[in-house]
Amino acid sequence: PVLTHGDAHPPVGQVSRLTARRGHRLRGRRSMSKRKLPAAPEAPEAGRAAGKQRLQLPEEEDVNDVLLHEMLGDGSEAADAEVDRLSGGVDSIEGGIEGLDAEDLLANLEGQQSERASAEIPELPPGDAPSIPELPVGDLPPGIDATALASGGELDLSAVSLSTAQARRLAPMVCENAALSVIKFSQHELPVGELREEDELEWDSEEYTDVEAILIAEFLKHSTKLTRLDLARNQISDEGAIALATALCANSSIEYLNLESNNLSGTAGSAFCKAVEDNSSLQYLNIMYNALPTTAQQMLRDSWSKSRSNIGLHL
Repeated sequence: PVLTHGDAHPPVGQVSRLTARRGHRLRGRRSMSKRKLPAAPEAPEAGRAAGKQRLQLPEEEDVNDVLLHEMLGDGSEAADAEVDRLSGGVDSIEGGIEGLDAEDLLANLEGQQSERASAEIPELPPGDAPSIPELPVGDLPPGIDATALASGGELDLSAVSLSTAQARRLAPMVCENAALSVIKFSQHELPVGELREEDELEWDSEEYTDVEAILIAEFLKHSTKLTRLDLARNQISDEGAIALATALCANSSIEYLNLESNNLSGTAGSAFCKAVEDNSSLQYLNIMYNALPTTAQQMLRDSWSKSRSNIGLHL
């Protein structure tokens, strides 16, 4: 059907409803336009690339603390306690190091080493000095007459191979011979008369062995004049040193004994522990450049210091 001009317009009620719907839509659009957009991120600081930004941490918190908190749980009491413990330990170490210079650190290290060494080596209790061992005494060598040893000013042993045990048998016999002045060996002589007459003897580098040391020790037991005896750089070992230590227990005049650069070991060191306790006149004992172990050296120091200062003992 053909519409007239009046029919082209909708009724008044229908127009009011359409107008209301359009107004609601417009208000909705206006409200959307008034909403704030999310704030744009701030520009990075000057000198720092935007692509290299890192997690910003509070100034008072260290990265290690953050990692520890992440491992143990953020905000946990265990994490806080562990951080405080580690921080306190580092601060104490740094404070101790800052308070010391290089010399103090070296002295502290030497002191700790000395304390460890003292702890490893027990001190010798009073009265526990090792006793001097008694060594076996042999027979006189063939061809040597005991009666002939009691007289004569010279004893020729150049053709005799004398052992230390035989020397211990021979020594008291020749010492009783007041006329004896020299004992001859194949390579050298031992002027025993000087042991009775001199107060100082420098028998350094004479190639003396344990046999000669045993004979010297026997004369030293009875000497009241000899004060200085130098036997450095010879070939004396423990048996000769034991004889000399035994002589020191009976001697009251010797003040100086040098046995440097011989062949002494811990057995000799133990023997001298007893000797220096029994002898009151000895003020100088040199056993340097031998083979005394550390334990024997410490025992000898303890025995020496019981009645003397540390001066005079050389190990």
